[in-house]
Amino acid sequence: MFTKVRQVRAFESIIQQVENAILQGGLAAGDRLPSERELQGMLDVSRNTLRESLRVLEQKGLVEIRKGHRGGIFVKPLNADCMAESLGLFVQSQRITMEQISEFRQDLEGLVTRRAARQAYPSRMGDVDRLIVQAEALAEEGPAQWDAFMQADRDIHLALARLAGNPLHGFFLETVHTNFHRYHIHAYLPRDEETIRTTLAELKAIVQAVSRGDADRAEALAREHVRRATETMKQAAGRKAGNTSPSRPALKRVKAKSKNSTPKHVDRSQP
Repeated sequence: MFTKVRQVRAFESIIQQVENAILQGGLAAGDRLPSERELQGMLDVSRNTLRESLRVLEQKGLVEIRKGHRGGIFVKPLNADCMAESLGLFVQSQRITMEQISEFRQDLEGLVTRRAARQAYPSRMGDVDRLIVQAEALAEEGPAQWDAFMQADRDIHLALARLAGNPLHGFFLETVHTNFHRYHIHAYLPRDEETIRTTLAELKAIVQAVSRGDADRAEALAREHVRRATETMKQAAGRKAGNTSPSRPALKRVKAKSKNSTPKHVDRSQP
């Protein structure tokens, strides 16, 4: 599977060989690579060169290095996790607002849902229908199942993206959803019965429009679903910011009292 590499390009060659083995199917998710000692011999490289290459592969999300007697180097499933992390850093560094992310989500969700409605043959709706039933069951249990319900919400959106047929749409939607849930939904969306019921009703309406092939209605409902949730979170964020602001008047009163504690009249006639 692996071959000796030229020392002048050892670092890049190791990474490329492992990447190619994964992408071409020679290595599958969960497969365990040879030990470091075995890889050194197969690749004819130093221990430092190998370890540096493995660190890069780990940062790319291609392999996982586990410690202990059951440890080793394992191939990770290819998913949007690494891109989600990069997007999270970008969002924070560029100070991208909740409204801007919401606008992007409305555009993407609208496009994906419209396309899903055009591909929604009854034989292809099984996954989406199953997830709706799961969401209904979780909603019946109320806020106690909040996290599981929101995961079901996310899964329904991603299932619609898969139904639309373009893997790139699903990949980007998963990345955006991961960050929207992490930084906004978990922080600001109310964890109450009303929010769960409203969200479920919106999801069911979207899926119904998709199943009927009504692309215009499906897109409009998907956009409104995101817009309504964002508005709710903006209001919650505003209330949260108001409740955590420091009490300036109280500080001023303390200072004023301190000044008034000195005598108003001081007899300066005495030495």
